Parts: sequence; structure tokens; C-alpha cells
Amino acid sequence: MKTLRRKMWMMAAVALLSMTAVQAVAQPSIPRKNNTTTNRKSKNYYSSNTVWGTQYDWLSTRYANYSDIKYLDAGQVRVLKNSIYARHGRRFKDSRLRAYFNSQDWYSPWRDEVNSSEFNKYETYNISFLAKYDH
Repeated sequence: MKTLRRKMWMMAAVALLSMTAVQAVAQPSIPRKNNTTTNRKSKNYYSSNTVWGTQYDWLSTRYANYSDIKYLDAGQVRVLKNSIYARHGRRFKDSRLRAYFNSQDWYSPWRDEVNSSEFNKYETYNISFLAKYDH
């Protein structure tokens, strides 16, 4: 009886550990809020109104290219494009975008629109580039 109980306990422990390992691989960690203030010397990169510490930061620091999106469907590209707006605090009227970004713990909507002058050169380019593929 003890042997059977021990085997069952071991199998349960192994199953729990393997589920945890799979979960850790399958679910990327969601970054916490991390607002960065403006660095005056590198205004092209940083804005005090932008949330940093997200999986979308790269859209503000380099130009996107086709190899970044070639395996994404139009909806995923749409999320990428709108993540730039979301990181600047835009509220979304579209229910799908609103639901997605509300599920992100870093998202803090505080305005209806973002003035295009607030985007850096990478964000401006990436919005235009991604708009070609989000339909």
C-alpha cells in the first residue's frame, strides 16, 4: 500500500512539474509597468508619455521589417501597430483592441488620441509600415 501511494504521489509530482515547465515555456512573462522619463539627449528614442518594459519596446527603438512580421496574421500585425499607441496611453474604441490591451498589466489608457508629433522616428515609420499589413 505504501509503495502504491508513493508511486501515485511521485507521478502527481512529476505531472505537476512538467505542467509548470510547459506553462513557463508557453506563456511569456508579462512585464510590469516601467515608465521612463525623457532623456533629453536621445529624444529620438524616449518620451515621458511612453510606457517602457513591454514586449513591444522594440517598435520604439528600431525599424520593423518584413522578417519581423512574415509569420504573423493581419490581426497580430494590427496589435503590433496599435501597441505603439497603447504604450502612449491611447484609449481604444475598437472592442477587440480594448479587450486585448486591457488584459496587459502595463496598459494605462489616459487619452483618446496621441499627437503624431509625440512619436519618435521609429514609431512613425513602424506605424506606416505595419499599416500596410494589418488588413
